[in-house]
Parts: sequence; structure tokens; C-alpha cells
Amino acid sequence: MDRRLVTVAIIAASALAACATPVDNGDLDAPDSPVARDDWEPGSDALTALMEGTLELQDGCLYIVGSGDTEGLTVVPVLTRALASWDSETDTLTYAGQDYAMGDEVAAGGGWGEPNDEMTLPDACEPDEWGQVMYVQDDTLAPMDARGL
Repeated sequence: MDRRLVTVAIIAASALAACATPVDNGDLDAPDSPVARDDWEPGSDALTALMEGTLELQDGCLYIVGSGDTEGLTVVPVLTRALASWDSETDTLTYAGQDYAMGDEVAAGGGWGEPNDEMTLPDACEPDEWGQVMYVQDDTLAPMDARGL
């Protein structure tokens, strides 16, 4: 067999294995978790709105406080369990393997909607002034300037 084909096969198998590895969600589903979450599957249909801002922990709830085109908007991001974990000791969100501290800039793709029974919304979290949260349906929270697009 051609060595290049073997190399490609090994890389492909490694990538598939990495995708199949379950995420250690840390304290994400703890009773006092500040993170709203659901079971959206990365790679499935997704909404395409964009929310840019900074992560803030306010009164026991994780929010994105808008900047740029979304300045003045504060929203509860609903993150997928498939990519998110929470460390309550350091107040660190890990999303798709990247750590985010409070005050870090993020950009989240997805869309707005009312909370529903398929999500976990912490008691401390308040939807925005229209009664909506942001369903994050993106495989990264990296700011747009860091995405290399």
C-alpha cells in the first residue's frame, strides 16, 4: 500500500477518534452551574446570527455582554454540552477545547429564541428584554479576528 494512503488513513482515523471522544463537562451540570446548556449537535443544522462581546458572570449566571454591532445587548448563551465544560473553582468556561476566562472576548454563532424544555436554564439566568436567550450553534467561541477568516 502507498505510504501516503497509510498516512492519510491514520490522520483520518485520529480525527474521527477525537470527534468520538466525550467531553469532560466538569461542573457544567452541577446544580449551581451558571451555564445555560442544551444538546445541540455540532455539525447539524445551525442558525447564523452572530453575537460578539465579553463573557461575564453576573449573580450566578454566565452572560455575553455585547460589543461592536451588539453593544448594549446582554444575553444568556445556551451552550452545547457536546463542546462545553465549566470549572467552578476558577470560573473558567472551556468550549471546543479552548479556555475562556471572565472578561474574555468571544464571538458566538447561533440565534435567539425563547427558553424551552429541551434546555437547562439556571434559575439565576434572566432572558433578555424580549424574553429570549441565544442558542449558540457554533464550534468555536473564538473572536472573529482570531478565526483567520
